[in-house]
Amino acid sequence: MLSRIAESLFWLARYIERAEGTARILDVNYHMLLEQSQQSYHLRWEPLIIMAGEEDRFRKLYSEVNAENVFEFLAFRPDNPSSIVQCISKARENARTIRDRISREMWEDINGLYYTVSQFVPREEIAAGPHRFCDRIKFGAHRFHGVTDATLPHDEGWEFLRIGWSLERAEMTARLVDVQYHNLLDGPPAADALDNHQWMAVLRSVGAYEAYHRQYHPPLEPEKVAEMLILHHQHPHSIRFNVAEFQASLRAVSGSGRSSYANEAERLSGKLVERLSYDKIGEIFKQGLHGYLNDVVNMCGAIGDDIARTYFYYAVVA
Repeated sequence: MLSRIAESLFWLARYIERAEGTARILDVNYHMLLEQSQQSYHLRWEPLIIMAGEEDRFRKLYSEVNAENVFEFLAFRPDNPSSIVQCISKARENARTIRDRISREMWEDINGLYYTVSQFVPREEIAAGPHRFCDRIKFGAHRFHGVTDATLPHDEGWEFLRIGWSLERAEMTARLVDVQYHNLLDGPPAADALDNHQWMAVLRSVGAYEAYHRQYHPPLEPEKVAEMLILHHQHPHSIRFNVAEFQASLRAVSGSGRSSYANEAERLSGKLVERLSYDKIGEIFKQGLHGYLNDVVNMCGAIGDDIARTYFYYAVVA
């Protein structure tokens, strides 16, 4: 497979996953605001900017962190490279450059999503709230996953898609848990009902609320929420699950065996899988949750860089 095709598939998946994750978190936050008093208003919207990694850019553009400003910035701003509209646009552009290597159904689906998103009027959506817009993005992303799974051969190209969305999802979950734990546990004390509601929102941000109750049963406990989102080996949004997914795909691409590695990305992913497989949540809290998750994010970033060096960069012949 050509490097440019592998790279386009990798980033196509990452942008779709980033758009869907941002839409889910925005929608959940907005419903929290409707269901509770506005006493912790700042607490709810500030973390979204931090999770997106665009705090400095936001501060230059807006004087206040509120629902309208955050929604506009994360959903529509053309000068925010991580906004939902920009992610969908970049995903479509990556798909356009490799139309001969993806299925017709995939192209029609991503192209249709792009034009659907383009028809939204930002001012009207901001006034109405993010639910309708975010729903379109979430279900559009889910549909794209289904169409891809059903129509694209599960060959090397499929593996690069799988690497892209698993790596993006692992990073997003790590940032979500890190930022929300800092705000909920280190921030101002909250009443039990409000605190419980916010932990519920953390789980719903990654579609893990029902799974949590099946696994642990009420009440919601911060340590168990962290265990679900970091160490659960079967939930599709947990860090451990997604690291194992992209490790398996990296091995499928290189053909390396279970006890070996073909490149630095595989070595680091194997190291991270082993760590997540054998660590216990009590040990993680004891050593420091923030430091642990920061290590995970940094290692995912390093794996992404090594994937690019191994598979996407190529020497230019003079």
